[in-house]
Amino acid sequence: MGARNYYDILNVSKNATEQEIKKAYRTLTKKYHPDISKEEGAEEKFKEINEAYSVLSDKQKKAQYDQMGHETFTNASKGQYTGGGFGGAGFNSDFGGFGDIFDAFFGGAGGSRRGPRGPQAGADLLMRIQITLKDAALGTSRDVDIMHTEPCPDCDGTGSKTKKTRICPRCGGSGQERRENRTPFGNFVSMVTCSQCQGRGKIPEERCNTCSGTGHSRVKRNITVNIPAGIDTGMRLRMEGYGEAGDPGAPNGDLFIEVEVIPDEHFRRIGDNLETNVVVSAASAAVGFKVDIETIDGREVELKIPAGVQHGTALKIPGEGVKRRGRPGDLLVRVKIEIPKNLTDEEKELYARIIEIESEKKAKGGKKGGFFQDVVGKMKDSIK
Repeated sequence: MGARNYYDILNVSKNATEQEIKKAYRTLTKKYHPDISKEEGAEEKFKEINEAYSVLSDKQKKAQYDQMGHETFTNASKGQYTGGGFGGAGFNSDFGGFGDIFDAFFGGAGGSRRGPRGPQAGADLLMRIQITLKDAALGTSRDVDIMHTEPCPDCDGTGSKTKKTRICPRCGGSGQERRENRTPFGNFVSMVTCSQCQGRGKIPEERCNTCSGTGHSRVKRNITVNIPAGIDTGMRLRMEGYGEAGDPGAPNGDLFIEVEVIPDEHFRRIGDNLETNVVVSAASAAVGFKVDIETIDGREVELKIPAGVQHGTALKIPGEGVKRRGRPGDLLVRVKIEIPKNLTDEEKELYARIIEIESEKKAKGGKKGGFFQDVVGKMKDSIK
């Protein structure tokens, strides 16, 4: 897709309504459907159109796409493959839109006789993984094991021991067979997928013993997934070509990895910002001081607590939030003023003296109440 985004692919503006997006989708799928269009590259365009619509037609995915941008939203490495590889990206069946495709061509009711099925792309796979908030904020890589089908190594995916195939005698190579059903209302003829070749149009010359003629073998592989910074729960990464194997000559499916971010004990995510707490004493809040705050990546950054800071105030440390798209968010440090419960006699005398001083200032026409009276009052309000 290059630099084009999903809005460009559907030829709609970013402010397009649901109806405008749907109308554009139907128009383009009719134009570029591989069974209809003879234009070069129509099949690839058809895939792009379906992928774009699957995101823009889903409110949640569209909001994530608009927030993260095209590159980050679609960023998923093809990974490092430990073993025999395979290429090509299958149809993006993880995304929706099948009902709309049916409506676009058949009016939402009944059906029409289709041509030969031909080589079919492999099915897509879905995997769910959990990552920490730190990994989501900074980005990471993860090795995962997948079970999927690959072309049989002994027959090169042909299903034939000799690696040669012949025309299916049942369907004559069309991939479909004719069935006639007799009913009280007359005879009805229908075309269905050939039961002998499963729609391929060809059968093995001599059935492969390893894969029993299917052309596929099920294997376990380990791949490395690059998880971009800024990803959030519910977002999916696409590993092109790592789904199930397709028919000979057809692309493999894709592997979709859905991410769940585990809540963190010390940090909370708010958009691209992170929030944490710092507990200070009433005396420290009154006179101000400096404190070291631990960031999401484990470093310590010095933060100045200003004199007279109020309970619940959020102090900002710029650039220490989620590292998304090269524009990191901020780290918000929420001040929690802690009222001491067990005071020594000396501490009680000092607090009593402070209250006396505040009372004297009040008597002289100063501000009503004092810092410590305000702190105690606000703490009580926050507890209620």
